[in-house]
Amino acid sequence: MKIKKNSVISAVIITLLVSSLSLAQHPEKRFSPNDTGMHKMHDKLNLTDIQKDKFQKMKFSFEKQMIDLKANLQKSVLDMKVIRASDNIKRDDVINVVKKINGNKNAIALASANHRMDMYEILTPEQRKVWKKSKMHKMAGKKIMKMKKMMKQKMHRAN
Repeated sequence: MKIKKNSVISAVIITLLVSSLSLAQHPEKRFSPNDTGMHKMHDKLNLTDIQKDKFQKMKFSFEKQMIDLKANLQKSVLDMKVIRASDNIKRDDVINVVKKINGNKNAIALASANHRMDMYEILTPEQRKVWKKSKMHKMAGKKIMKMKKMMKQKMHRAN
């Protein structure tokens, strides 16, 4: 019963982390001034040149950080593949790698959330109102719901 409860809790955590990961996978598409959708959003927000410069610097810094974090995640996933391919799979090895994978996903989710909040905090109160009404703000919730559905399907197939 305890294992099943832990599995459910882990599945929920993984779902939330994977959904955050999906949002972090293509930061250049969300924040690039060259992207039509984001360019329109910049126009709607009426960003100052200073804000645009800050966004661009933050974007590049975030992308570098994501490269490192994703590389760590990929290494952890590869570690799991190695364990599963071995003839003698040990519980402690699997549990430790799962914790490592979840830690990497958590780091990605936190970095993404911090990046979004850093950008949000640059906006004026009027700009925040415009952002909140925008489709871009609402799209994040839809992506999370889609990822939750996909994770449920994967978990169901695994059982």
